[in-house]
Amino acid sequence: MAVSIRKAAVIGAGTMGSGIAALLAGVGIETLLLDIPARDTEPGDAPLKRNAFVHEGLKRLQNARPPQLLSVSDLDLIRAGNIEDDFDRLAGVDWVIEVVVENLDVKRDLMAKLAQVVSPRTILSTNTSGLPIRAIAEGMGDDFTRRFLGTHFFNPPRYLRLLEVIPHPDTDPEIVATVVRFATERLGKGVVLAKDEPNFIGNRFMSITLSQLVNYALDHGFTVDEVDALTGPLIGRPRTATFRLHDLIGIDIAIHVARNLYPAIPDDPARHVLRHPKADALYDRLLQNKWLGSKTGQGFYEQVRGADGAREFWSLDLETLDYQPPSQPRFHSVNIHRKVEDTGQRIRLLLDEDDRAARLLWHHLAFYLAYASHRVPEIADTIVNVDNAQKWGFGHELGPFEIWDALGVAATIPRFEEAGYPVAEWVRQMVASGHATFYRRDEHGQTTGYYSPQHSSYVSPEEDSRAITAEMLRAQTMTGATSPATVTESERRASAGEVARNAGASVLDMGDGVALLEFHSAQNSIDADVLEMTWKAFDLLQHDFDALVIGNDGERFSVGANLFMVLMTAQAGQYDDWNARVKSS
Repeated sequence: MAVSIRKAAVIGAGTMGSGIAALLAGVGIETLLLDIPARDTEPGDAPLKRNAFVHEGLKRLQNARPPQLLSVSDLDLIRAGNIEDDFDRLAGVDWVIEVVVENLDVKRDLMAKLAQVVSPRTILSTNTSGLPIRAIAEGMGDDFTRRFLGTHFFNPPRYLRLLEVIPHPDTDPEIVATVVRFATERLGKGVVLAKDEPNFIGNRFMSITLSQLVNYALDHGFTVDEVDALTGPLIGRPRTATFRLHDLIGIDIAIHVARNLYPAIPDDPARHVLRHPKADALYDRLLQNKWLGSKTGQGFYEQVRGADGAREFWSLDLETLDYQPPSQPRFHSVNIHRKVEDTGQRIRLLLDEDDRAARLLWHHLAFYLAYASHRVPEIADTIVNVDNAQKWGFGHELGPFEIWDALGVAATIPRFEEAGYPVAEWVRQMVASGHATFYRRDEHGQTTGYYSPQHSSYVSPEEDSRAITAEMLRAQTMTGATSPATVTESERRASAGEVARNAGASVLDMGDGVALLEFHSAQNSIDADVLEMTWKAFDLLQHDFDALVIGNDGERFSVGANLFMVLMTAQAGQYDDWNARVKSS
């Protein structure tokens, strides 16, 4: 049953629901946003009063930081309503996304009502972070269940790329394909297919791995600052690391998710990390004090004003529950390896050390990687879906199986198991059959296959014909070189279609009359070389190309102006030169 999604509806105008509505409107989809009618109102009251909950959600959208709207004009595509007066309007939409409270009975009741009013072609999905999809669909009838599935957008929907799509056994595969295609091509999401298992992929890993880290910190006397210094960018994760991530999520939410997960996974041998006496006591104190993280102004961190009036983040002493001034943790292993550029190599070198930091990282990553092996194919059919869920949902540079490849699979299996972290049988079989890595890559580092436990061999990755990276472009144009190792830098550039280059940026020929302006300055910062090459690209666009794409393969498109360059210009008194550069850009 092919469905074209032109109109949508979101039920629930909270932070997540309104964010999803903004995302849909931002790509041109007319969206009906519904919530319960305002208290103390009746049918016939003024719509602005009657739909107050939705209008409050839309107001939050306009004031959100970072911005949730692509453009304020997107609000013109969002129609406000309520589930009493406007429920019949749902008959005219192609996709209904329910985003109400995480309560099974509430969701089932709403779905039963939806089944009575929507078109037979309407796709229905429940946005949930862990409720069983099959339980919501149970007893709803074949016509409903074949076009019903779960979705799990990550908050904020505009910025976090991950979308978990969770079909149940009776979902029509064509409906799944329609949602995946729409989410990928129109919404720009990275979609992973998750099985209908507790907390799916993202939140299952989040609860288990964060719990293991907190437990280890409490058992071995680590401070909040030390753990976050070790589990952030050092190992390819965001600066929120571990304890800041708790504060960002909301400590009450993190506790609720973890404690609900424990009874839901009785057969998971690792579930014991969710109930640790020291951690339980700590979390109970935080709940009692209402120290719930960023939303209450304090949690594992508290924002204070220093003696000079500057903003500081003081961290919680995990034993006394007093806040301590920020510290700069120092570890020998980190000092000697932190500047290693390649993340996988940096992690491997860190784990080869033997100080407190290395031991924490060793036990965390050994637990994490071994745990990941046991979750395939339980919660996801492929290692790719597990890795992508971590990267797209939580901003990790590498997924667990990518990290494992960097460490060396065969070499680490006995070390993991000796330390009490048994790996899945299929991993041992993989290595024994001569498959040394989880991913197969070519000489340019491009993935050509990934190991499938179900097939006991490598399978080809699904390719998106619309996707291209600068590295892929260079690799493709290098194909055919007799000996890539002997190609000179100038020859490599020429074969890669590099039209112009300086230290900060390049212009490459993408074919079909399209040029690519690629930044490759430090952190893709904007400096004089980037500005010079930008003007060169514009000049080439006038004569040699029909279109120009500005992009790069960096984690961040650009960190902005090169502040060191600004400082040097200021110290040299070259204000006229700098003003001219700003004006020209």
